[in-house]
Amino acid sequence: MTNGNYTIGEFSRALGVSPRTVDFYTRRGLLHPAQPSPGHGYRHYTEEDCRRVALIKQLQAKKFSLQEIRQILESSANPETPSAVETLEQIAMDLDRLHNRVLETQTAAKNASAEAMRAVATGALQKATGLCTLLVNLLQEMPLP
Repeated sequence: MTNGNYTIGEFSRALGVSPRTVDFYTRRGLLHPAQPSPGHGYRHYTEEDCRRVALIKQLQAKKFSLQEIRQILESSANPETPSAVETLEQIAMDLDRLHNRVLETQTAAKNASAEAMRAVATGALQKATGLCTLLVNLLQEMPLP
């Protein structure tokens, strides 16, 4: 291993996964190792590949499918796609708008069926709780400055 240039064996040992797992991710298009000398069959993995595998494992732990993971990885490589920071800023603005709509609805709901409102509010709360859990996990996984 030299300068973050790993063979498949070194790469798999460094990440604590099997070479078979690395091959699987490569065949599925999740990893794109370099082949410095075409024809010899050796692949070389980089530090960026290490970060990709760590992200893949995190997303798998959160029950994302391999197709969804591939889409996430591809979108983060596309400069036309909003960055994670931009996406989170948009979520924060959407949550502000949602908060205002909830307040407006609360005022208008005085005449609505309590049972129907409770069912809708319960569903919304479940979705909001799921979103909050994802955001908390994201914050916990971020390195401190």
